[in-house]
Amino acid sequence: MTFSGRVEEISHMRGLLVSFEGRSPNLGDTIRVKGGKILGRVDTVLGPVDSGLVHVYPISRGVEVERAMGSPVEIAPRKSGRSKSGERPRGRGSGQRYEKGRSRDSGRRERSERREQSSRRGQNNG
Repeated sequence: MTFSGRVEEISHMRGLLVSFEGRSPNLGDTIRVKGGKILGRVDTVLGPVDSGLVHVYPISRGVEVERAMGSPVEIAPRKSGRSKSGERPRGRGSGQRYEKGRSRDSGRRERSERREQSSRRGQNNG
């Protein structure tokens, strides 16, 4: 059974408390009015197993919490991080961590060179 819910109350933080049936949503899932406007993200799931509530907070810009009361809600589909060809996006997040043109082991090399220089200085002073 999938998630379906209804906005029940406004929380003390001006978020929305949503009663639901089915599986509980994941923290961070985006909640929207069925087939429409995004309300916000799941902040917390609370209450007993048979009658839990979802706290939706922060609320998306432009949402009037009073007007959302009683609205049926659903989990919004996730935006895919993959392109139409099915490939993952390339770039900074692709596992390569280079800073300002330095290679991954350049720091190790620099430390090794500094150690050699200091040991040479120690030999010259004695």
